[in-house]
Amino acid sequence: MSFRIPVMRPSLPSYRDVQPLLQSIDVSHVYSNRGPLIQALENEYANYLGVDSSLVVAVGNATQALQGLVAISAPENWYCPDYTFSATGLAVINAKKSLHLCDVNLDSWKIDTSDLRTLAPSIGLLPVMPFGTEVCLSDYQEFTHVIIDAAASLGRIPPKVSEMKSNWGVVYSLHATKVLGAGEGAIAVCGNHAMAKELRAWINFGFSDGRESKLLGTNAKMSEFNAAYGLASLRMFNLEQDLWMISQNAVSQNTKDNRWKTQVNAQAAFQPYWIASFRNSDERNYVQGALLDLQIQSRCWWQKPLSKQLAFCGSPKLGDLANSDLLASTHLGLPMYQGLLEEDVSFVVDCVEEILKDYCGGD
Repeated sequence: MSFRIPVMRPSLPSYRDVQPLLQSIDVSHVYSNRGPLIQALENEYANYLGVDSSLVVAVGNATQALQGLVAISAPENWYCPDYTFSATGLAVINAKKSLHLCDVNLDSWKIDTSDLRTLAPSIGLLPVMPFGTEVCLSDYQEFTHVIIDAAASLGRIPPKVSEMKSNWGVVYSLHATKVLGAGEGAIAVCGNHAMAKELRAWINFGFSDGRESKLLGTNAKMSEFNAAYGLASLRMFNLEQDLWMISQNAVSQNTKDNRWKTQVNAQAAFQPYWIASFRNSDERNYVQGALLDLQIQSRCWWQKPLSKQLAFCGSPKLGDLANSDLLASTHLGLPMYQGLLEEDVSFVVDCVEEILKDYCGGD
């Protein structure tokens, strides 16, 4: 089905922007296996994030980066938010570790750690930065082993990741739907050099100092082609930021007085989401259906909490997970992409307002 306004329109650097990097692949004849573009990407992200380049590892995708960091970390039990994308939970399970599901805070939408502090030294914590929110390292200082899923947060002001604890890691996605996309891929920032070395081995069949699998790894290497697009995106940072902020400012201006505006998009930073909040699931579903009739695409990005998905039904749960249920049933992703016109934003806002009037009978 074609849409008048799609929910997303991924945009990568043009061929003209990436051509010199692709031509360098022709010269090097290196297409994978940590070639020169991968090393350049790691170096430039290290500079952007303010860390030693040996602590930055380019990975084939963010799910594998999370899985690898969990797999090589000591804890067997990992606690993650119930309200998140499936990849977070799958990373733990596929690392053959035990997944525990926790509720989230209604103000931040991040994992509620209030009942986990007594377990802090022994467990693994896998917090998620929902929909591109800021990475706050200070939130987890009580915990020894922390892997942060910051998939969409590269557009935020980078945290001082150099201040991470030794057993911590942060993962950013370079998927085409995120900011600074490479088509596919991820940047993992490790808390110590041994962790980075082990992650590099894990993504390369467990090879370390030779061609023997010394640990149970996999093939999760990023290709030189994805690295080329990742480099071009990062080198065009200012332009991409400006394009995203034009769209986001249009949303901010047009929704400042609407009751369905959410705090997740309130801080100024470029991120690939426009999330609306409704009073209950019936209202949310009614709005989504009516928008579809108007050829406006929307999406429930995290439609079901992990605890309600078949793949995770056997995972232990802490409490009733009521906040996760509420957020999953009342939030809706509206159109957001580079080049989203202000008149389209205004049209979507007017449509939602009219739909809500109809739903509420004019109240």
